[in-house]
Amino acid sequence: MKHLFLSALILIGLTSCQIAGLTSGYSHLSDAQKKRVITLEENIDDIHDFSKVYKVGLNQVKQYIETHDKVLLYNYTPFCHSTYCVSPAALVSQCKDKGINVLVISNIYDDIFKQKHTTFPMLMINTKQFPTKWRAKYVEQFYFPLTGHTDKELNYASFHYFEKGKYVKSYKNSNDIWCSYHGRIKPP
Repeated sequence: MKHLFLSALILIGLTSCQIAGLTSGYSHLSDAQKKRVITLEENIDDIHDFSKVYKVGLNQVKQYIETHDKVLLYNYTPFCHSTYCVSPAALVSQCKDKGINVLVISNIYDDIFKQKHTTFPMLMINTKQFPTKWRAKYVEQFYFPLTGHTDKELNYASFHYFEKGKYVKSYKNSNDIWCSYHGRIKPP
């Protein structure tokens, strides 16, 4: 009987835990945070309220890439503390000075509201457009049509650079991105 009780207690404990990272994490948001998540109906350029998180679709990102000369997409994971993860605000500021537009596109909701973003929109992959709830799969399905490469082929890079609507290169480490006075990214 003691083993049965202990097993039941462990099972209850395991089912009540939140496991971050496997899915979008939307269910982990508070009700107040969920109200700040908006499905974007217009173009990304039309966003002016940076206090919200905007769910964007693949076509909206493609349209943005096609209408701007230089675009860097940051596949952002808010809770990441790796040396490969950088502050979105710092990245946007650095590249803006060089004439490069940056789209910060989160791949998960966990900790998304901890980052201060008052000068740029915080975007989130609209996961409803993909037939999976698994983060690794919807991230792959989102970026593959943009870059033409799988995550594995890109060594799981988080920074994807485009010029004049065309994919140029992906970078795993933001230190490898070089924004010169011409605003060009270091060639491969």
